[in-house]
Amino acid sequence: MTITLFVLLLLLGAATGFYSGLLGTGGNIILIPALDLLFVYYGISGTESVKFIIANSLFVTVFLGAAVSFQQHRMGNFHFKEILSIGIPGMMSAYAMSEWINSSNWFDKFYFDIIFLTLLILLAVRLLFFKTNERPIGKNEKIDINYASFMGVGLLTGCVTSLSGLGGGIVLIPFLTDIMKQPVRKASSVSIGVIMLLAISVTASYLFVDGEQQVEAKLPMQIGYISMLTIAPILVGIFIASSYGVKVAHKTSSLKLRIIFGIIVTLLCVKVAWNLLMH
Repeated sequence: MTITLFVLLLLLGAATGFYSGLLGTGGNIILIPALDLLFVYYGISGTESVKFIIANSLFVTVFLGAAVSFQQHRMGNFHFKEILSIGIPGMMSAYAMSEWINSSNWFDKFYFDIIFLTLLILLAVRLLFFKTNERPIGKNEKIDINYASFMGVGLLTGCVTSLSGLGGGIVLIPFLTDIMKQPVRKASSVSIGVIMLLAISVTASYLFVDGEQQVEAKLPMQIGYISMLTIAPILVGIFIASSYGVKVAHKTSSLKLRIIFGIIVTLLCVKVAWNLLMH
């Protein structure tokens, strides 16, 4: 790895962390298109590129989710029972779907881009046009757990995560705020905790590849589909810049944040749509 590439990955991590802290959403919508370009540089394409993108982006999510969940725990906004009730079924479906993708060649870049673009549009519509539940959290307030519903949304979220690399918050947060009538602060805490568990499950599938499956080593310090040397500077950048994003967010109006989000998502949609047209 050249010094130039190392610096670019550090800047990518900083951009991802700043975006995540600024808008309070996962940074994978920034990370995934950037990793797509990086893997083209390394000569990775087709179905293999999808596996590398999902594996490396969610490996980053494991650490980012753990850091955010730890902060939520310190703030008294960590909901262990709810996270496990959704996360355990989600881990099972995420791992099963990842193993299916990992062991076959049916999920190519075209299908991945369609799913990614669809989720980007749904996320944009949700954040730009629908008002979230901002009521304060009661001191002893708990979510009335419906285990059948939680299992169902967990299974769905696991599949969405393993197919898109986006984490599944697009499913979880509307479920918790609109259906379960929970405040967005609590929903976000449960969502990031669940997504961390799902990322661990997906990462395990791509990290510990079946011995019969041949994975060509194309990235520096590659284990399975994950490049430790590629991820390291990204993580450093994320942890340096995420706190600055949070500070800026506190000084920025909701309207300006929505405009920033709209510009970013529009650019990403154009980029992904262009990839689809050129397929």
